[in-house]
Amino acid sequence: MSVLKFKRNQKLRSFLVFLLMAASIWFLTKFSKPLVAEFRLNLEYTNFPQQTLVSTDAPKVLNVTVNANGFKLLTKFFSDKSLVIDLSAGRLLEDDKIRFSQDQLLAFCYRKMPVAGVISLDTKELIVPIDRMAAKEIEVLFQGEVSLSQGFKMIGQPKIEPNKITVYGPSQMIDTISSIRTIYTRLEGLRNNINKAIALESLFSNELSRSQDSIFWSAQILEYTQKQIELPVELINVPRGKKLQIFPEMMTLSVEIPVNEYALYDKSNFRLICDYTERISEDSFMIPRLSQLPQGVFKPELSHKKVDYVEFAQ
Repeated sequence: MSVLKFKRNQKLRSFLVFLLMAASIWFLTKFSKPLVAEFRLNLEYTNFPQQTLVSTDAPKVLNVTVNANGFKLLTKFFSDKSLVIDLSAGRLLEDDKIRFSQDQLLAFCYRKMPVAGVISLDTKELIVPIDRMAAKEIEVLFQGEVSLSQGFKMIGQPKIEPNKITVYGPSQMIDTISSIRTIYTRLEGLRNNINKAIALESLFSNELSRSQDSIFWSAQILEYTQKQIELPVELINVPRGKKLQIFPEMMTLSVEIPVNEYALYDKSNFRLICDYTERISEDSFMIPRLSQLPQGVFKPELSHKKVDYVEFAQ
């Protein structure tokens, strides 16, 4: 029984070896001869004329018939199926179209498939319509979060450079755009001046382009501390013939100033006044206010909210 099974297995193996040899001979014979095959190539366009783009109506594919050695065709069958069309090589027609003759198309194909023996096309020419791009200046908006370390302040408003960019594309598209945002950016714990490049969000269509892909966001940041300064209360608009005694005559002003300018600020930088014409005569007091306060000083606070007075005749 085992002898019979061995003979059957031996016959099956012999048959499979013979079949593999026959298939190999057929494959070598078939593909060593010239064969004709048709390829459907996807068209890709490069080198656009300035301020133009390919219309959505432009041809997308080109059918190509190739006569070449079977093995060479086999390698091409599994390779990239795109054909690059250099628009600068075509002839620009008056109605915003670029024309390529059949000879030019054949030249593109031979560069793509140099091993091909004979190439034929199903078209005599290729007409590529192009659209003139419109241009529009739009505003750049920062998108994100900004936080400073404790004791630090931002001087003025942050700046975006440039605060506007130019977009190019079909007019019906760019007419709908008024601004563009940066990618979402977190700037946390800032302690020093900053000038950071930030990318812009992608445009919603491949038909659109822009003058630049990023902007610079900058801000001036200083460390602040509190300082207390004694100020005299100055009376103004007191009529002639009147004399006032005020309480208090001096007040303490608390302000936040830059650490690196701490020594530059004293009472000469400020002026504290009480205006007699604004007095509350029923209760005999006036409201003090700072008539002189340097820029870059924050959170001024006086030690008293009012100044009492007693009026005497001279």
